[in-house]
Amino acid sequence: DFVSGWVGGCAGLLAGHPMDTMKVRQQALGKVRAISAISNTFKYEGIRGFYKGMGFPLLAAGTLNSIFFGVYGNALRKMSKGKSRPSFTDVFVCGCAGGVVQLSVACPVDVVKIKMQIQTGGSNKEWGLRQNGSGAPAAKIYKGPTACMIDLYRTGGIRGCYTGLGSMAIRDIPSFGQYMIFYELLSRKVAGEEREASGAALVFCGGMAGVLSWATIVPLDVIKSRVQADSITNPKYQGFLDCCVKSYRSEGLSVFMRGFSMVLLRAMPTNGAIFFAYVSTSNIIRSYFGKEKEDPEGDSETILKTAKNIDHETGVQSQNYNKWGEEIKEKNVVDATAETDLLRQ
Repeated sequence: DFVSGWVGGCAGLLAGHPMDTMKVRQQALGKVRAISAISNTFKYEGIRGFYKGMGFPLLAAGTLNSIFFGVYGNALRKMSKGKSRPSFTDVFVCGCAGGVVQLSVACPVDVVKIKMQIQTGGSNKEWGLRQNGSGAPAAKIYKGPTACMIDLYRTGGIRGCYTGLGSMAIRDIPSFGQYMIFYELLSRKVAGEEREASGAALVFCGGMAGVLSWATIVPLDVIKSRVQADSITNPKYQGFLDCCVKSYRSEGLSVFMRGFSMVLLRAMPTNGAIFFAYVSTSNIIRSYFGKEKEDPEGDSETILKTAKNIDHETGVQSQNYNKWGEEIKEKNVVDATAETDLLRQ
């Protein structure tokens, strides 16, 4: 799970980070159009400018994916135990639970990422300034993510590293729940409830789930980005609500949709790449390391297995159902009663 999660997370980052950088700059640096953000970044910073702030997320990708997948999968098994299939309420609640737990790692990683992303290059007026969320020139220029993290800790302690935790929780907790509901709905329609999805279906379902989920939380993402980009020593915003009010008063209602186009452009390739790479890597690892463990209860199920392939009759994955059933018949090591018990584990 960890290796597959890391590969999936890295694939998603590589596919979507350039657009994420443009989104953050639009949201945190004031009235910057998408075209201007792209052209100025390339003109004054080159290709490297699009990948600013990617170091920490790249290192944490496996941890974040493993945390979410593990919590979601195990929670869903517990909540849907004894049911023919998990309800959408189960899916939503378990997705929210995974969103809560991943915040412990995701928040400091996101703070560093955003601090690095808003450091623009060049000398062209506004674009030449390295700004914070308040629109003023930043007091410090970070040479890299490690230097940024050290400075955050020295300046604000643990609290500084978790700047915007409340705003991030408001965005992430419900969005992870609805993300899994969108994926569940799409996967049932595209692949059916009792068979494996193809690689193309994985990309489509994962990508569209990301697009639909992100489209509903752009206003929350704008506020979260601004709070985390704000100065620690001299903050303009005193929290989520204060940022909402001040942003509206200074820039109007349109501010809450800042970066919307970049969000949608980023969501499809990012989430499609995550799902495709995660499942593909899991299949490769299983093919090299042999059969599944005999005790499936001890394994952390992948997101696809948990969300999509729960058998209606026994409550276990249909793919594993067939595999375990064939092994039992071939080896003839258990009687009919033991066979039924094993399949229901």
